[in-house]
Amino acid sequence: MPTYILNENIALRSWQLVPYAYYIYGVREARGLNREQFQLLLQCDGQHDLPDSPLLQELERAGLCRRSREGDALADWQKHRSYENRYFPHLNWAITGKCNFNCLHCFMAADNAPMMEEFTWEQCLDLLDECVRCGVQTITLTGGEPMLHLRFMDIVRECAKHRLCISEVNTNGSFLTPEMLEEWKALGMDIMVKISFDGVGHHDWLRNVPGAEEKAMSAIRLCKESGFRGRAQTNVHRGNLDVMFDKVKLLDSMEVEEVRIIRTTETPRWNENGQGMCLGLQEYYDEMLGLIERLVGEKLDIQVDVWQFAYYFPKSKTYYFHPVQAQYGQYRDSIPLCKGARGTIAVAHTGELSPCNQMAGTLAKMGILLGNVKSRPLHELLTEGSYLDTVTMPVSAVKEKNLECQGCQYWPACMGGCRAIAIALTKDLLHTDPSKCLFFKGGYMKKIDDTFASADPEYRCGSDVGDMAREGELK
Repeated sequence: MPTYILNENIALRSWQLVPYAYYIYGVREARGLNREQFQLLLQCDGQHDLPDSPLLQELERAGLCRRSREGDALADWQKHRSYENRYFPHLNWAITGKCNFNCLHCFMAADNAPMMEEFTWEQCLDLLDECVRCGVQTITLTGGEPMLHLRFMDIVRECAKHRLCISEVNTNGSFLTPEMLEEWKALGMDIMVKISFDGVGHHDWLRNVPGAEEKAMSAIRLCKESGFRGRAQTNVHRGNLDVMFDKVKLLDSMEVEEVRIIRTTETPRWNENGQGMCLGLQEYYDEMLGLIERLVGEKLDIQVDVWQFAYYFPKSKTYYFHPVQAQYGQYRDSIPLCKGARGTIAVAHTGELSPCNQMAGTLAKMGILLGNVKSRPLHELLTEGSYLDTVTMPVSAVKEKNLECQGCQYWPACMGGCRAIAIALTKDLLHTDPSKCLFFKGGYMKKIDDTFASADPEYRCGSDVGDMAREGELK
């Protein structure tokens, strides 16, 4: 009988409450298996003789295993690992608070004071070891400006050594070099480089540094020349609304894959510095409708993600509603408050954990502490405590607290909305998200439908859930 072995990009994993799963290297989420599939794959180690069976053939066709050859052996990363903690596949890690810019809106900041704290090298190594111990698969490196950390490239190398995939780097682009990108390639890192760019003539103001725009544009060009995927991150406010259309057209001409347009939100630092530039919620939605109509009509190739509103894909002619949180039309009271927070460990430069880094500054300003990886091992924080209790809290906690949610026909689609927006606007993690009340009750799904139908009738909503949510029919 032949022996079988796992394909080289497959690793078997088990967590508390998730006993049968596997990772594909470079893919963030683990994928589930049934017990029979898992037990058979455990024997695909190049040593066990396995009789042919329909199940084995099925797993081979799925790309999970193959017939082994002489000398084949599982890499250490592939071998089955079982973890006592809860499942979290991704780490969003601010390795430093230091930055060569002084952005007026930084959501990591609790105030206007410089963020000087960062992870020491020893703390970096400890956290990476903990990532391996907890079954983390992918990492986003952010800051501050992550490349200001003196050991930035050592952190990248250490991730490669641990077989931890760096999926994203958030940067202002100041320190990106061809040599750095070449080393990423040599390490097998297919990194999405997310570069902040707020529009021609406006970027320097928000970033509070002369020449910031030139650095961002140079970094975007360098990524394209080096073959790395790029995403432009834009904070929109009243001051730069007039350049949004031209900015997206410019990025499209540079063959940037995607642009994310984010409403500059009421974080502590932006509240101090915004100078009346913050867009109101309805103002944001209405302005974005007009922008989407112009961009779609222009037939650009770039994907556009309008934060907490809509995102669309020109190549497939599909669009989706951001605020529709339900999956496949199946609502349960036990769904976590935020799917993103449930799968991502957000770590600030101070070591503090939060449901997402976007609310890190707000939580710090409010004095809310959920756990710190510099003082307590990550595996303990993912097993019990305030952080775990918060990110596993069910959506029913929001519904129980807010009477307007209990009787709302859109509740199964909305599920209370975004917790980062809720706490920024109301200072209460479990309050309703006012922006989602406006989105659903203000008819913005239909307005988005009408906008795409007017700009390009070939576009279709890519989700059946969206169809049901329009009429509040989700069950």
